[in-house]
Amino acid sequence: MPYPIGHVLFFMFCVFLAGVLVAALRPLNVRERLGGAGYLVLLMMAGGLGSLFPDVPALWNYFLHGNLKHVTVGPVPTHSLFFGMFFFLIALMAGYIICREWTKALSVGLFAAVGFISHLMLDDLAGGSIYYLYPFYSEPFSVFYQFFV
Repeated sequence: MPYPIGHVLFFMFCVFLAGVLVAALRPLNVRERLGGAGYLVLLMMAGGLGSLFPDVPALWNYFLHGNLKHVTVGPVPTHSLFFGMFFFLIALMAGYIICREWTKALSVGLFAAVGFISHLMLDDLAGGSIYYLYPFYSEPFSVFYQFFV
């Protein structure tokens, strides 16, 4: 499992930077579409938090129980797309409260979701067992393992 800073750096340099460059290279009114520096910081924060969100239970397990187990919140695995949908909705609502526009709020939610999925992919590449399809398939599997064996 990559360290938390690895998840954030992967999102910042591989996902966020690519998204901003694609948006910046589009012609006509780029500043108006991007929404200024504050909006870019909001997108960066949403994706950065999304890339750390699956490991949030490690914080309270560390302080309450003295271990770093972080794969479930109750019966729900944190490394699943179901848990990611929960974070997408949180980011969508926070984006709407901050920006007051649904298109910008959707962008915030999508950046958070992409950060979350980048976390799952990095953990999967590092050999972690990911519960991608949790409510429908409750066994962990690896997307990349079948290609490497």
